[in-house]
Amino acid sequence: MEKLIFHKISGNKNKINESEITRENWIELENELTPESICGIDERQKVVSTNQLPYIAICKLYMKAPNGRTYVGSGWLVSGDKLYTAGHCVFSHSTGGWKESIIVIPAKSGLSEPYGRYKAISVAATKGWIDNKSTRYDMGAIKLNKPVTFNEFITPSIEDSNYGEICGYPADRDNGLFQYRMTDNLIKKSGRFYYDADTFGGQSGGALLKNRAVAIGIHNYGGCPNKSSDLYESFINEVANW
Repeated sequence: MEKLIFHKISGNKNKINESEITRENWIELENELTPESICGIDERQKVVSTNQLPYIAICKLYMKAPNGRTYVGSGWLVSGDKLYTAGHCVFSHSTGGWKESIIVIPAKSGLSEPYGRYKAISVAATKGWIDNKSTRYDMGAIKLNKPVTFNEFITPSIEDSNYGEICGYPADRDNGLFQYRMTDNLIKKSGRFYYDADTFGGQSGGALLKNRAVAIGIHNYGGCPNKSSDLYESFINEVANW
């Protein structure tokens, strides 16, 4: 299994300006990452209420890269101050390496941000992603500057499932301000889950849910089938002990 490499974000020196986000640059392109991943008829459902699991623990991410651009992504809280996300949301080969600042907004719903905003103080990604661009290990984590103000989190699990739900903040709907969800059958092969649940750029890092409170993977690629990396014990333990 791939170990994690940790990186401290020094002072969030580059301020994030959300007005800079445009269709041309809010999605990062890494390896096989495909921005448009609507598989046939778009069947995504808008999440109307984010005040209960799993949606309360799913976060909108704004991320400043070393190239000066701001990107968007998703993540999901596993404790009061830690969340999982895609590896390329914290370390991107194509945009200069480690992100220089990240804003995390739990349960964002349109202009409503019921639990406030948080800053990343540290990030982590797998060695396999950083050194080898391994799509299977495109997995990461974020540590916040303070705990969130609620106590409902998604439990990471190494269980398998033949059915799941994908949820996150796709940037092609409502300017990326709302969560969208979809369920589908899952096929697992070589440490990855494959599915035709519709996704879009900005949803990288979202949870692959087995049920309302348990997640088994991190969504990270499109392409129809779309893909998540499955979780493994050492990843879960390293983040928990961070």
